Amino acid sequence: MTMEHLHKLTHSNAKASNMILELQQKGIHHEALLQLMLSIPRHDFVEPAFSHLAYSATPLPIGKNQTISQPLTVAQMTQWLLQYARLGRVLEVGTGSGYQTCILSHFFNKVHTIERQQSLFEKSQKRLSSMGIQNVEFLHGDGHLGWPTSLSVDAIIVTAMANKVPLALTDCLKEKGILIMPLDQPEPMIGCWQKCNDQWKRLDDTPAQFVPMLEGLVRD
Repeated sequence: MTMEHLHKLTHSNAKASNMILELQQKGIHHEALLQLMLSIPRHDFVEPAFSHLAYSATPLPIGKNQTISQPLTVAQMTQWLLQYARLGRVLEVGTGSGYQTCILSHFFNKVHTIERQQSLFEKSQKRLSSMGIQNVEFLHGDGHLGWPTSLSVDAIIVTAMANKVPLALTDCLKEKGILIMPLDQPEPMIGCWQKCNDQWKRLDDTPAQFVPMLEGLVRD
């Protein structure tokens, strides 16, 4: 390891520690989640030009007009899953950089993740593979259409803003399963719901801003 690399690593660790302190101050209390977010090199999931901001409290561009959510948003959505969901199988819509995917892979037995942007799909697949993560199945697909084969999941997490929940997603969610998704009405927020006999019980919510959930595939 070169001195330059060691300096970068030490600097990142200090920033990561500050990030964790900020998360704790904002109500993130799940110890295993905090330890995991401290250990994951978040700077590896952003574009190099923004790596110095990787641990700051702001969304950052990852290419293709997409962003990596700010740490608090990722932590809040994950903490809800850890609080409410069975940790068997989870479906993620919007792989993006793969950062949220990486976190999910440490808690769930199996992660299915969908990304419509081919370049982001390929980069995140390669990134997580290089980290030795083997319990994630990647799909270059349209999240509005759900998973192309029969799937029954304990939880769904959507990382893009929509005005309604696609039926293809709710149909594959088990009874008592958890849905976490940003919706833009009546005002932009992330909601956490539990599926109860085809009804939805809201468990939690918080204001948020996300990129829109778009339809169709992008090949590049």
